[in-house]
Amino acid sequence: MQPQAATVRKAKRALSLAQNIVRDIEAGAHSPGDRLPQEDEMLARYEVARATLREALRFLELQGVIHLQLGRGGGPVVARPQTGDFVNSLSLILHFMDADLRGLLELREAIAPDVAGYAAERATTGDLSALADCLKELERGAAGDDFEELNRRFHDLLGWASGNPLFGLLTSAMHLLTRQFSNSLGYSAQERAVQLRFLRRVLEAVRTGDAAAAKQAMGRLVSGSTSYLADRSPELLAQRVKWGQIQ
Repeated sequence: MQPQAATVRKAKRALSLAQNIVRDIEAGAHSPGDRLPQEDEMLARYEVARATLREALRFLELQGVIHLQLGRGGGPVVARPQTGDFVNSLSLILHFMDADLRGLLELREAIAPDVAGYAAERATTGDLSALADCLKELERGAAGDDFEELNRRFHDLLGWASGNPLFGLLTSAMHLLTRQFSNSLGYSAQERAVQLRFLRRVLEAVRTGDAAAAKQAMGRLVSGSTSYLADRSPELLAQRVKWGQIQ
């Protein structure tokens, strides 16, 4: 067998084993923090080579499904994948697709209004309280260094308030992907005031359950933000997503 073919077969065995481990985690109703069996027990259970097991576990660790605890009594521990785990994998793909900031902003323009509309229909009392608190922080610190981060938090909260975790995940992921760009270009005081005005409209529409108004306000906010960035720093929109630069 050629070395390359052997390597491919080994990788496929490790991936298949990783899928089996995930199925067993689900079947066993394991929660984050639960320990999985020790290495020798897993080797006997799955009847695989030690190298294949370790490769499978390493793959699951990279995806945020487990973490490997070192020391006596250590071993694989169930974890809950975070947005950062998803973004790390996504940014690697986008790196090789030559995706740029303009593409990310166009994606945001396409989905953000609908996310706001769903939030208007589905937001809970807890969601509304969190959004209102975030907006108050934004208003208090409108001239401070935290404006961009608080702004992202408001949109993240709105994404999760949509009642669809896919919207929440994608919204948060886009903010992690775009942070490396926007940190190099702060919003002017005038642009911050404009964004705050539209954020107030979005929150009021969500609070009153007016999906159409929420979509309209959010559409104007994100399209205006893109235009602002394009006018102020057109070269920024052409910058590529780089794997390893996600903060």
